Formats: sequence, structure tokens, C-alpha cells
Amino acid sequence: MNILFVVKEIGLEHLGIMYISSALKKAGHHVEVVIARYEVVRKKLATDQFEIIAYSVPTLLQDFYILLNDRLKKEFKILSVFGGPHPTVAPEIIYKENVDCVCRGEGELAMVELAEKMSRNEPISGIENLWVKENGHISKNPLRPLIQDLDSLIFPDRRLFLDTGIFVQGKIHVITSRGCPYECSYCSQPAYNRLYKNQSRIIRKRSPANVIEEIKEIKKVVRLSFIKFEDDLFISCAKWIDEFCDLYEHDIGVPFFCYVRAELVNSKIMKRLKSAGCRTISMGIETADAHLRTVILRRSVSKEAIIAAARTVKEEGLVLEGLNMVGIPKGSLESDIQTLELNIRCNVDYGNTKLFMPYPGTDIYDFVRDQNLLSDTPFFSFWTSSLKFKTAREKRAIENLHKFFSLTVRFPFLLPVVKKIIYFPFGRVYILINLIWEGCVAFFKLYPTGVRGIRVGIIKYINIFRNNVA
Repeated sequence: MNILFVVKEIGLEHLGIMYISSALKKAGHHVEVVIARYEVVRKKLATDQFEIIAYSVPTLLQDFYILLNDRLKKEFKILSVFGGPHPTVAPEIIYKENVDCVCRGEGELAMVELAEKMSRNEPISGIENLWVKENGHISKNPLRPLIQDLDSLIFPDRRLFLDTGIFVQGKIHVITSRGCPYECSYCSQPAYNRLYKNQSRIIRKRSPANVIEEIKEIKKVVRLSFIKFEDDLFISCAKWIDEFCDLYEHDIGVPFFCYVRAELVNSKIMKRLKSAGCRTISMGIETADAHLRTVILRRSVSKEAIIAAARTVKEEGLVLEGLNMVGIPKGSLESDIQTLELNIRCNVDYGNTKLFMPYPGTDIYDFVRDQNLLSDTPFFSFWTSSLKFKTAREKRAIENLHKFFSLTVRFPFLLPVVKKIIYFPFGRVYILINLIWEGCVAFFKLYPTGVRGIRVGIIKYINIFRNNVA
């Protein structure tokens, strides 16, 4: 069976697709990936024979993939499968005209079973994790159990993306666990947990030895210079960290980046990470407003704990990235400026800031919908808010503060100027400033990868500007 994955951002590592590709290839199937441009995909389908076309769909790109799939399905007889974060929590996407299957949750076993049954011309309507549409009838199958032994998974198929150039800079992404126990209202993980509420273990961790073995395999095909660990809970287990750091320091020794939660940070763990090669710590700050943080976002950590954790990270000589949101429902421009000031107080090296987005399937999406806070503007965008504000002037100011947030955190003397210019209608210019600054911080501070990384990064940010702004 031949499967074609279609991705819009070909310059990113798609770990979910890579894991599924490894499982499919082990079962004897052929897998390729292609950039999500109609002419390119059409040429690929016309030239080669594929039975399945698959999309990993984040909420931001759901409409893009649906429209692309509609055009392709008019020309080619091929089974379309929509998986990833959005279809998992919003499987109703199956009701779209040309969506044939929706894959919910983990895709490795479901996609292999789908390919196997299709290759034998067997019915596919009863495959667990899949919602399948046939002749207008939709089979809504239950979820299969979560994969408990993550060490049993084949390492992600990075060779699938080897010709795309994403590994030229030598930075790769690795995930060491699946699942999260926290109940943040803006995250889809609580909804995911509810899907699997009867499972014995939602949070699963790979063994340190298994992670190290994967990185060794990567080094055979990539000139490795930096690793970004994508786990939400990388430091959740002190014993695991000790064992991992011993192995990593001895066998790998490449600088790395990881995410932490403020309430889990302590001096011992930070020292251990630093000695193993950690360069950058990324920590959620989100907002300085206690009510917004604890009630609206459901993050129970206090401002004092955030400040203390930031101090601990910096005392160990680690680079600190703060994760923030502006435009939070029931917030204000004043509360967002206070968040900026909290980042300055925490001495973060990069105040990574996003405009708040209420993703379908999250608790906060239900909240903003019930409170009638969703606007009539195009829904999901990196640069504009999808919420209603008291005035258009306040909306513009918050959207523009988002674009100047990280620059002002690093150069606090700019704050009086920024407070004035955020009311000006120079959105595209401000976006360009934001992207230039983000690129500089990424390549020289957060995860430096040398000249190779700078060259690849410049191309990446030019494409972001062209695709999303120009």
C-alpha cells in the first residue's frame, strides 16, 4: 500500500508523521511526504500510484487542508485521512464532503491496520481510532488502548524528511514521553485525557536508554548540533533525569533545550541539566494577573513561584525562555503590560508570546463561546485575535503589543515608546520586526546552530512572512 503524507510546513519536523511512517514501513508499506501545494501534490498523484493521502491537522490549518483535499479528491480516486490534534478533539470534521477517515489519538497502530486491510481488500469500517465514512454512512469506532510501552515504538522515520533540508542546521526534535496530568483550560490535553479516562496510565515515559539510542541513530544521518526536547513534563521525575543526564553527558554531549513547569524547578535539577549539556530552559509564565492565571487559564502556580523558578534557572547560567499569552479573555491591555513587566523582572532572555487562541475541544473554548466573546473576524490567525474587545482601539493595541512583547522584554527602555506606537496601524511592519527579532534570538541565543542554522533560518522566516503576511 502506498501512502502520501501532505504537509504545509515542509521545513518542520513532524514527529507524529515520522512515527507513523516508521510503523507503516515496518509493515511493508511505502510512504512518501510532499509539500502541500496543489500543483506539487497533483503532479505527485498523477505520476505515482497512491491509495491513501493523509494530513496531520492542527486547528490553525484545518481550512487549508480541507480546501486542498477538496481539489485533489475531484481529480483522484484516493482515500483521505485526517489525523492529528484537531481531528482528535473535533472529529466532526468527518462530515466535510471529501473527508473519508478521521484518525483520533495515536495513529501508529490504526494507520497500519488501515493499510493492511486496504491491501487485502477487506472492510475498513471497524478499525479502532478511526471514524470512517462509506456511502454516506459514518462508522464512529471506539479508541484503542494507549500504547503503554513507548520503548516498543520504532524510532521516528527522519529519512522521510531527509531531502527537505530541515536537518541542514543540525537541530533535531525528540520527545521522551506522552501525556500530561495538568488541567490547563487552554490546552487540548485535558480533553484528550477525558477520552482515555479509563486507561491505567495516561502519562507514559520512554526509558533514558531508549532515548539515547534514538539520538545515536540520528547522529548516523544528521550532523547533530542541537536537540530540542518537546516534552511538556521533561523534568517530572528526578530519578529519570539523573539516569538520563548520566547517559546523555557520556554518550551525546550536544547542547539541548527543554520545557519545565515553575513548580517543578529546583536548584538540584537545574544543575544536573546544565552539567549534562542543557543550554536553554523554556518555562510557562503566561500572565502576571493572578485571576487570569489561576481561574481563567487554570494554572495554579503563583507569581512568587514563577519568579523564584526563573531566579534558579538564571543562577545556574541557563538561557531562559518565558512562555506568555496576551489577549486572554477577561484580561486587558493593562494586564498584558503587567505580564511584560513580569518577564523583565524574571530576567528572561526571550519572552515568547502568543496571541490567545481558543482551540475547539478545550475548556476555554467553551467558556469564550458561552460568554459570547468570539468575534466575527476570520477565526484562527497568528497575528490577529479571534476575540471581541471593548473597542477596536484596544484590540489593535493588544495585537501590536504581541508583536513588540519579546523585543521590549529584552530592552525594557523601549516600554514607554511601545506603549505609544501600539496604537498605530502599522501591522505588517510590526510583524516584520517581530519575525526579525525572533529569528535573531533563536539562532544566536535559544538554540544556536552556527552558520548552517542562520542560513536555513533566514529562508524559514522569509517563507513565514510570505505565507502569512505578504
